[in-house]
Amino acid sequence: MNKIDESNDRSTIPPFRGDARRAWGYQNIFLKQPRRGKTREALITTHKRSAVWGLVLILLVNSASAQTPKKAAPEQAKKMVETVGKATAAVKCIQCDFTQIRQSTMLKEKQTSKGQMFFAGKNLKWAYTSPNKYALIVKADGQVYIQQDGKTRKADGQSGQLFKGIAQVVMNSVTGAALSENGDFTVEMYTQGDQWVAKLTPKQAKLKKMFTNIYLYFNDKHNAVTKVEMKEANGDTTTITFANTKLNEKIADSVFN
Repeated sequence: MNKIDESNDRSTIPPFRGDARRAWGYQNIFLKQPRRGKTREALITTHKRSAVWGLVLILLVNSASAQTPKKAAPEQAKKMVETVGKATAAVKCIQCDFTQIRQSTMLKEKQTSKGQMFFAGKNLKWAYTSPNKYALIVKADGQVYIQQDGKTRKADGQSGQLFKGIAQVVMNSVTGAALSENGDFTVEMYTQGDQWVAKLTPKQAKLKKMFTNIYLYFNDKHNAVTKVEMKEANGDTTTITFANTKLNEKIADSVFN
């Protein structure tokens, strides 16, 4: 298991306090699929926000020869962020497959889901294909829609805002926008061979209640994210691995309808 060298990192992480249920509902509303026959709206209730709604603990298992990520010096980190920024700024469309592995510290078994992600013109579609079919669409105008059982409906009110919020975090992570100096995170950069790793620490109080850190793993060209690892304040983690990534290939408008 690779362990990031954080010997220069003396920051402390705020504990998971007070309105924990709201934070749990916020992140799991996007990351957890509904049970068969259940709608997402039905899951957004107090009694559903239980221990079974945890995020994933993923073990990064690599070969013994794999290199351990090393923290970059400040000047090097600055150049890395600039390089990623220039590369990702040129990316207008992304489509890829994803595998999401989830496991709460309160659950014994991992939960694995697969699907496809589409991003174009600030429109995002996050579509699960297994074990259940379900899709979340965030339009460029901020409207949120849910597709399930062949029907599309608008997510209004609190549920819509929660969907939009967590989708924005994922979208910014995948596109690299989360590395912006004016973003929602403090950024630390690491190197791992030809790969780069960005450690994001939330600035906003709302995000701190959900995540301690988010890790972005970039490919060797440093123009696309291959993996997003989100660590929750209670110790749970969600890891999403991307594959078959296509950059700047036209995506039909109908995909987001």
